[in-house]
Amino acid sequence: MMTETQVNYVRSIGPGLRSEGGLIRYPCGISTDDSSNIYVAFGPAGWVDKLDQQGKFLMGIGLGEGKWYKKVGKLGSPTGVAIDKSGNIYIADIKLDCIVKFNSQGHFMTYIGQSGTGDGEFNRPRSVHIDATGCLWVVDAYNHRIQKLDPEGKPLFKFGSKGVEDGNFNDPSDLTFDQSGGIYITDSGNARVQKFDIEGKFILKFGKRGAGVGEIGSPRCIAIDGEHRLFIVDVWNNRVEVFDAMGNFLISFGGSDKMGGQLNQPYGIAITREKMVLLTDNQNHRILVFTYI
Repeated sequence: MMTETQVNYVRSIGPGLRSEGGLIRYPCGISTDDSSNIYVAFGPAGWVDKLDQQGKFLMGIGLGEGKWYKKVGKLGSPTGVAIDKSGNIYIADIKLDCIVKFNSQGHFMTYIGQSGTGDGEFNRPRSVHIDATGCLWVVDAYNHRIQKLDPEGKPLFKFGSKGVEDGNFNDPSDLTFDQSGGIYITDSGNARVQKFDIEGKFILKFGKRGAGVGEIGSPRCIAIDGEHRLFIVDVWNNRVEVFDAMGNFLISFGGSDKMGGQLNQPYGIAITREKMVLLTDNQNHRILVFTYI
């Protein structure tokens, strides 16, 4: 087990005004592109911002195009965002019950999916991710399952159902891929993380509800670094917990740290190539930046 992991608070982006006058309010999911630009979903506000590495506003996405009474591509409540190799932007919208696709310039392209329980249908899709082949993996939270779609949005397969047994979910929130194709999923309602192979076969689980060392109150988003360490956002305990690939606890950070990095209902997390941790601090209306070794 790795014990030398260290995380240090660097700075915050927000709260306050963006360059064009909009407020940073209730940030949710966060992601980066190949140029290390930052994409942040503002669920209650109904749009996604693109920022540079320093937090300077570059573009707003999902405000709608066209006349005020017939806007195309207007987001409802976005909570997750992913960017493909071509720069296209995919946004999980829990109000519209679909994935909304935009091009690299932020122009609306298409809706993927609709409300329902069938293949390719969603009930509060909380996050979306893109694998090495360009396929979409959607955390279909209120259907308690994961769905895989091809790059055009055609359903390929799904796994999971509501319950507490291995392979079941209760309101899952997020997922991340390891370098060997394993998938770690935050099973929020069951206060645990589960690992599956690329075909959806259960491998292992870890986590126990609580506020103690290595316990998880409510796991929200998850990210993995190059050393196979898992960074898990624990909303209830206002912290991030770090585990190794087998689920052994390493460290936690956040909580009531008065020196910087204090959290109030953290939500999304992303790890950059530069070994920076980006964390959305939802109720404090800001993005926090950490470094780690």
